[in-house]
Amino acid sequence: MKTASVRDLRNHYTSVLRWVSAGEDVIITQRGRVIARLIPETAEGAQLVDWASSPEVLRDRSEDQILSAEQSAEILAEASGKW
Repeated sequence: MKTASVRDLRNHYTSVLRWVSAGEDVIITQRGRVIARLIPETAEGAQLVDWASSPEVLRDRSEDQILSAEQSAEILAEASGKW
């Protein structure tokens, strides 16, 4: 069960609705006090995903380059940058 404040609901309603549509109950709080509960219309709406048959899992990785620890660290350092 997830919890969201009224502010979360107002500012991030798409995420909260995604939780509900995935079958999750969501408790809505205001100033730390529970004021509502959002529940999915039907629990049957949640779908199972067969990850074993996804293209990402079935992809042939035999030709992929294997990076060393130093190469991986270098890529991460370049990607981190200065915020």
